Amino acid sequence: MISVACPRCHILVVEGNSPSAPDLAATERTAARLGAQVISNSYGIGENGFSLPFRRAYQPRGRTVVASSGDSGFTNASFPADLPTVISAGGTMLARAHGRRGWHERVWQQADAAGGSGCSAWIAKPVWQHDAHCAMRTISDISAVATNIPVFDPAYGGWVTLAGTSVSAPLIAGIIGLAGNGASLTNARIYRHARSFFDVTAGSNTPGNPPLVACGADYMCVAKKGYDAPTGLGTPDGPGGL
Repeated sequence: MISVACPRCHILVVEGNSPSAPDLAATERTAARLGAQVISNSYGIGENGFSLPFRRAYQPRGRTVVASSGDSGFTNASFPADLPTVISAGGTMLARAHGRRGWHERVWQQADAAGGSGCSAWIAKPVWQHDAHCAMRTISDISAVATNIPVFDPAYGGWVTLAGTSVSAPLIAGIIGLAGNGASLTNARIYRHARSFFDVTAGSNTPGNPPLVACGADYMCVAKKGYDAPTGLGTPDGPGGL
């Protein structure tokens, strides 16, 4: 997904010894040490006292960090997507449509999964985030397509179709690489350039549950005009906002 957005980007793959918080933090530090200007993380850990001590690994100086918001819909905020130094990537789904853009976009949701959103119980509200119903850090920040993605994998017999914010996070990372702003981009800049994103105003991220039950049909789980938690500010209209 990175190379789709930025074919000429140089990609480093850094693997941890395990999916534990210490080993994942070590991959983050290694990627920064090896010179990666944009670091993409297609995973999330429960926001708790065991994961948060590793937050410093996700705020390397002169680097941009992107992380998936999660695939469980409206729920507890996910680490490291909950950190203010990290761009939290939500997910959308695309369908052909008439009109200048040629696509209709809505929140990614399917029977057993959906793009993540949540209100942090640990991280204070950043000064650049102004949504009213979460006094702490809200995820997501921005989004990209997260479903119906064909990938060729011989281990699974050839072409398979994937979904998840593990797709949208590296796609956004690739667009940042294309923009060439990995060394200086911040969430504050992204929120100042909200007009550079396609506003997603349809759908919810409550798989198997009516939105009213999940969060009172609030913007925390239902797309609306302007900022909403499932898709954030929306999806990039090119690299301008990044």
